[in-house]
Amino acid sequence: MTVDGVEQIEEARLRSLHRLDILDTIDEAEFDHITKLAARLTGAPIAAVSFIDAKRQWIKSRVGVDACEVARDIAFCGQTILGDEALEICDASKDPRFADNPLVTGPPHVRYYAGSPLITAGGHRVGALCIVDTIARPPMSADTAALLDGLAKIVVDHLALRRSRAIGRVATLIAETTSDAVICADTRNRITYWNTAAARMLGWTAEEAIGQTLDLIVPEHLRARHAGGLARVAAGGIPRLFGKIIELPACRRDGREIPIELSLGTWSDEGGSPAGFAAIVRDVSDRKALEAERHRTQALLDTVIEAMPVMLFVKDAEDGRYTLVNRTFEALTKLSRDTILGRTDAELFSSMNADVFVENDRIALAARHTVLSEETLTRSDGSTIVVRSQKLGIDPDGNDMPRYVLGISEDVTESRAAQDRLRHLACHDGLTGLANRTNLTDRLTAMLEARSGPIPCALLCIDIDRFKIVNDLYGHGFGDEVLVELAKRLEATCGDDALVARLGGDEFAVLCECDADGSRATMLAKRIVDSVKAPIMLSGRVAHLDASLGVAISPADGSDASDLLRNADMALYRSKAEGPGTISFFDVSMDRAVHRRRMIEAELRTAIAEKAIVPVYQPIMCLERDQIVTFEVLARWHHPSLGDVSPDSFISVAEESGLIVELGRQILTMAATEAQRWSVPLKIAVNLSPVQLLSGDFAKDVVSVLAMTGLDPTRLILEVTEGFLIRDTTRAIDILKRLKAIGCQISMDDFGTGYSSLSYFRRFPFDKVKIDQSFIRDMARDQQARAIVQAVIGLGRGLGLSVVAEGVEDESQIAMLRAEGCSQVQGYLLGRPSPIETFEHIVRAKPAIGSLGEDRIAAAA
Repeated sequence: MTVDGVEQIEEARLRSLHRLDILDTIDEAEFDHITKLAARLTGAPIAAVSFIDAKRQWIKSRVGVDACEVARDIAFCGQTILGDEALEICDASKDPRFADNPLVTGPPHVRYYAGSPLITAGGHRVGALCIVDTIARPPMSADTAALLDGLAKIVVDHLALRRSRAIGRVATLIAETTSDAVICADTRNRITYWNTAAARMLGWTAEEAIGQTLDLIVPEHLRARHAGGLARVAAGGIPRLFGKIIELPACRRDGREIPIELSLGTWSDEGGSPAGFAAIVRDVSDRKALEAERHRTQALLDTVIEAMPVMLFVKDAEDGRYTLVNRTFEALTKLSRDTILGRTDAELFSSMNADVFVENDRIALAARHTVLSEETLTRSDGSTIVVRSQKLGIDPDGNDMPRYVLGISEDVTESRAAQDRLRHLACHDGLTGLANRTNLTDRLTAMLEARSGPIPCALLCIDIDRFKIVNDLYGHGFGDEVLVELAKRLEATCGDDALVARLGGDEFAVLCECDADGSRATMLAKRIVDSVKAPIMLSGRVAHLDASLGVAISPADGSDASDLLRNADMALYRSKAEGPGTISFFDVSMDRAVHRRRMIEAELRTAIAEKAIVPVYQPIMCLERDQIVTFEVLARWHHPSLGDVSPDSFISVAEESGLIVELGRQILTMAATEAQRWSVPLKIAVNLSPVQLLSGDFAKDVVSVLAMTGLDPTRLILEVTEGFLIRDTTRAIDILKRLKAIGCQISMDDFGTGYSSLSYFRRFPFDKVKIDQSFIRDMARDQQARAIVQAVIGLGRGLGLSVVAEGVEDESQIAMLRAEGCSQVQGYLLGRPSPIETFEHIVRAKPAIGSLGEDRIAAAA
């Protein structure tokens, strides 16, 4: 209710109180009699009739106390008028609402209080009739409560009566203000009094009813009985119905019969002869309707209980016998109601079940609140269900002990099974059913922290090589089938003594007990490699895979799960670097390498932000003209504490972290800016990472850099490796075509070291192809290397490509390459990768044609 609503109710209450003209009046016997009667009948030392004004409690009548008024904010009766029911405080000193009240802590030291509100006919609670004791009391009985309420109603009646100025109208006023019909008749059955309530209830006005016989309201089938009773009264007999409240029908003016409650009284004349009788009639139509509604509600409740999808039951708390069960109880237990009612759990279920049920009943009765439990129920056919039960002791007796146990049980068999499945999924891989990382970690921790001491164990981390090719060729659906098959092979290979886990993607792990020298782990790792190598034939397709393994042994390589996992992963990293089928055991050097790599990763972002990674340049010479025509751009990073960081180290980290995109853009921008300043329009060749090329719109980035620096696109050579083409050949070719359309030249770098598919040259017109330095280094003493060099040069000549030989370090190599018809050369003989200032004489002055030795020596300076 809003504040305004509360204020309006209080204003109306105060108006009702003030209309009574009762405040600050003298003592009146009627009220004193009621107060004394309340004290005497309840045995209370203090009783009072009081009224609650805006800021005070004014006491009209009192017993056992002298005060005439009390501040409203500490008055107990001020709380009573907040509700329509009696307020009872058994021990005010323990009630948080009143414990600090001055009337409790000081005179009159209230401990017990019971008050019934004085409610006017208009529904306004103007005061209270209360009894008070200075000692705590138990709760009053229902009879006492009814007595207090009745006396309060009498006080209210007196309040109404005192407004009447004429004593002769008192009785009439009472009759006229009651909601019950008051009808008086003489011994001749003639109506002598008919109050307003009678007119309202039965339809005839007083003028119409007075003088008529009571047959006016008596149904025809009861008139003979009524006449006989009246005759007995007239003859001086005692009415059979005197002092009783009976129910019977009465007739209304409109012919409708209504149910009434009738109380009869009689009086005599001065000679003691019957003079007449009075009837108090109460229309109980509403009560009858309420009873009918209650019966309907009970029927509805019974229906609801029967239709509940959970088991509901009630047992006798003393002997545990069932007194009520619903239909669901019958269905789930597969027992009939006739079999259940009156029997105990021990008579209905197995001893194991019964003992649990009885114990949970005992706990619920002792707890005095709802108790939750889960119980397994074995049915007569041997099947079992799991039920979640809520049990509560109800209907306390005089000693506050529950008479019954109310229980509601829900069949949670399916939900428990679902939870078990979820728990399984929480520690197992959803695809293969193997243990997952969490399960592996928990098992590893348990082995390392066993009570009897750490259990020596080996952790093998496995990476499946070439699995991505399977996914790319046949799709992820087939890839999943392959993973499931691999899981089966690993479990079969490792046996029941080892835990096989899938860590994610194509990564697996095996945990097993191991000897100190790792010999068992070695043998197991070899079996795993052999198992994975065997062709996998599924759905009419064949997958050829390999495995790389990293192994860590406890306790030598780690005494806790995180260390062992990390070190096995380091060993796996080395195996992957060395190639498929490799098995690597962890050693301390790996830890140092990983530490350095992590430092590189941590510092790389700052280095890129501060542009600490700078381009250096290595010249490329045209053999036909003996002239430097291009500079390859390479990235170099000198760190204050790490020293010179190898490009092989930081480029891979940049690719893994995605920083290669920004780094590549920086190097390209710096190199293009530098080349634009040269007076000789030499070309620059910039290496591109596959990650850089396939991230975002690389061609758009190149256009942006060229536009910003002003470099002619024809002076830019972009070098790509086969790794870029393998990842997504169709997209890669599309990107290269866009770059070539800009005017850039495209060079195939490190040809001969990878798959070296000639199909790339058919699908895209490269401008250059570079022969890897490993072939140049060995071609003088290795006929195969020389044959490959000759083949690539011949291929370039046939396709119209420039062929660049990398790694030229002496004159004999130059002579051999010249003899074979190689187009261009690059290497330390011509110059090491250096800042552009080293080659100032080349980029700022026109190089002299035919002066190979001079240019070469100058470039190498």
